[in-house]
Amino acid sequence: MANLILWRHAEAEVQGANGLDTNRILTKNGRKDAVKMAKWLSQHLPPNTEILCSPAKRCLETAEALQNFSRLEIKIADFLSVDSTVEQIAKKITNDDSTKTILVIGHQPNLGMLIAKLLGMNESACVVKKGAVWWLRQREVSGVLQTYLFTVQHPDY
Repeated sequence: MANLILWRHAEAEVQGANGLDTNRILTKNGRKDAVKMAKWLSQHLPPNTEILCSPAKRCLETAEALQNFSRLEIKIADFLSVDSTVEQIAKKITNDDSTKTILVIGHQPNLGMLIAKLLGMNESACVVKKGAVWWLRQREVSGVLQTYLFTVQHPDY
């Protein structure tokens, strides 16, 4: 992958209507923040971006905001669910395609732990705030693959 973009779902209600974590929906502020970030992403995403989204309702609503600005297809990925692990996510999204951009819409702490893993940091080093986007890039330098932080954007930018 050339680009890995990690977008944490925007602010969601504390408890879903039926009590299930996966059914929590975005708050009014969360919907507003999702639109802000979707607008920013739509201006910067490469056209070949693959979008993978957790099946949780709050992630799907965050992704829907992007569909209002972009014609890119959003794929629901069960391996991004609330119950998944960083190892499961890393296994599914890392690849050798140096032209590919992947946008993942998911949850904390897994997004932060994945960032830390890819950057060679302590697992608890990265906290992805609600609605924020972390953009990582990879490049090869003298035969060594390097992952670096390209940008971090938050809805309050």
